[in-house]
Amino acid sequence: MIKLNQAKVRNFRQLRDVEISFARETESPLTVIRAENGTGKTTLLTALTWGLFGDEALPGRRSAYRLHPLDWDVEGDGRVCAIEVEIRFATIDDETGMERTYDLVRTTKERPTNAGAFDVDGSDLMLFEQKPTGDEPVLNPNAFIANRVLPKSLKDVFFIDGDRALAFIEATDERSAKRDRVERAVRQLLGLDVLEEAERHVDVARRRAVSAVRKEAAGTNVEHLATREADLTDCLQKLEEDKKQIDDDRRATDTRKRKADEALRAALAAGSADRRQLESNLSDRRRELDDERKYHADLVQRQRGLINSSDVLARVAASQIRQAADLLAQLETDGVIPDTLPEVVRDRLRRTTCICGRDVSEGTDGHAALCDLLAEIDQLEESHEILLHLSTAARLRDTNGGDEESDSWVAQAGDSLTDIVRCSQAQQRLEKEITELRTRIRDIPEQDISELERMLTEEEAEAKRLTSEAAHVSEQIRTTRRDQAEVVKERQAALKKEEKYRRRLAEEIAANDLLTVLRGTVETLESETVDEVSSAMSEIFLKMIVTDPETGGLIKRAELTRQHDIVVFGSDDQRLDPDKDLSGAQRRALTLAFILGLVRVSGVSAPNVVDTPLGMTSALVRRSLLEYAAENSTQLVMFLTGSEIQGVEDILDRYAGRTYTMTFTDHFPKQLVNDPATGRLETLLCDCDYYSSCRVCERKATV
Repeated sequence: MIKLNQAKVRNFRQLRDVEISFARETESPLTVIRAENGTGKTTLLTALTWGLFGDEALPGRRSAYRLHPLDWDVEGDGRVCAIEVEIRFATIDDETGMERTYDLVRTTKERPTNAGAFDVDGSDLMLFEQKPTGDEPVLNPNAFIANRVLPKSLKDVFFIDGDRALAFIEATDERSAKRDRVERAVRQLLGLDVLEEAERHVDVARRRAVSAVRKEAAGTNVEHLATREADLTDCLQKLEEDKKQIDDDRRATDTRKRKADEALRAALAAGSADRRQLESNLSDRRRELDDERKYHADLVQRQRGLINSSDVLARVAASQIRQAADLLAQLETDGVIPDTLPEVVRDRLRRTTCICGRDVSEGTDGHAALCDLLAEIDQLEESHEILLHLSTAARLRDTNGGDEESDSWVAQAGDSLTDIVRCSQAQQRLEKEITELRTRIRDIPEQDISELERMLTEEEAEAKRLTSEAAHVSEQIRTTRRDQAEVVKERQAALKKEEKYRRRLAEEIAANDLLTVLRGTVETLESETVDEVSSAMSEIFLKMIVTDPETGGLIKRAELTRQHDIVVFGSDDQRLDPDKDLSGAQRRALTLAFILGLVRVSGVSAPNVVDTPLGMTSALVRRSLLEYAAENSTQLVMFLTGSEIQGVEDILDRYAGRTYTMTFTDHFPKQLVNDPATGRLETLLCDCDYYSSCRVCERKATV
């Protein structure tokens, strides 16, 4: 069990200098951070996860994800930006209740260059245990955090972005992607890492057995097969690791692309009627351009077919074909083809009398002479048949009007080329219109459309690249597994023929059997625990949406299936589609219920840090969701907007031990009453609660 005590963030994007203490008491475990959209809620959540888990917790690649403030001035602030996140936390022994306090410090440096680029240093992690005699450094802090504090695999379970949590059920992804997210979350919280680590150790033992068999079988085909299997196994492991990394990158890219698209659409929708019309025109032209490109591909394919036809040869080599036809016709006139001599010789041999009346029966000199002649003729017969075939084909081409067919081909090819040129011109016209529409949209004042379009274009290109790369790696995995299975089958067959290898083979078989048992155990534990998570999720979900399944209502229960689908059933046990049949509030409650149900079943005790969990919820659902989360969390940190706080102040009064308000200086003068006068784009933190405001955080009234 762990609890957060305090966090300090310096130069992490707009968090120039922020310090926050967290509520830790059992009766008041809730820390409320009031923050409107765009003030830095998600940035603070990212800073905390980066501090605990390192660069892999960032939403993008470290080399491309900027950490230093956007308005960092090289001349005024320095050429090197030092970034630091310090987190003080305590581990609590569940049996003894003893508490140990640690200070975690993660640092890195960035060097801004021209045009927004920057150089990156690797991050450094230091961990100190507070003791009466002074702070004592902890050796290998990464392993300590992963094994004793909070495994990296549980990051998305305890540090929750309210919008990103919807990814467990949202309709923007294929069902397989949703199942993968749910299954991964279940496996992470069930603590199956130990069994999976045991699987890896047994697999190492199996590989050693294979190596031993290879040594025992030196000089035989078994050695070659064993070496081949080991190479394929190593290759497959590398490919699977690459595929996992690509999938992770693709999920992150899809999230960024969706957010960029939503931001672009929101910016367009906020404009005038002219902007909306331009957006509609742009969508129509894009659709027309896609149609023209598909049509162009069909036309090019048809043109290739025409060029590859035999009519091209007839058109290009018409003179040569006619010369060949004349030559073959002369051979027919001269009697060279068709050659009738073989039939005459065979007929005389059957009759035993030559056309001159001489006896050519078997055994005579005439019979022998005719047989020799027939053998010589047979050697020339094949060439005569080829000449006869060519003569017939040339005469048929001339008879069927080769010139007319060639003329028809020329007409078709010309029409096809004309269509291709016309289609290309149409594409150029549409591309020009699209460019003009985008230019007109960008020219509309007070809209940063160009930056949003650039971001969306980059994410779309990255998503396309990753999709192609994932398909390529998946095909490599498939073929490698097939080759591996074939090699294993061949090697085992060879080993069975060799008596002296049976002992080593038995060791390998034992390792394979143990792997099967371990994998079966994991599957059994996972399937049985899925039922427990399903029951807990349904109970929590119904409490959050204030529904009693015994007295009726639209929703009767929720369920997590063995296939890792999250489904909901109505009062008549009819299956409901969460994407279509649930409100935004119910969908948000369902995802949080799934996460909290996992936490309850797993028994893992850690802080729950949640960003905007109450958005798009009615007052009743908002109250029940907040109350349940506060009652069932050992430590709860919530980033809430003003609209989320309305109607739940009394619950916050009951559970909140700490309250803060975040303010972004760039919101002056449109949203803030007073000028923060810091001269920088940064997030400021004050102690104002959800009832009050100060000179720093006072906001203008909204209509």
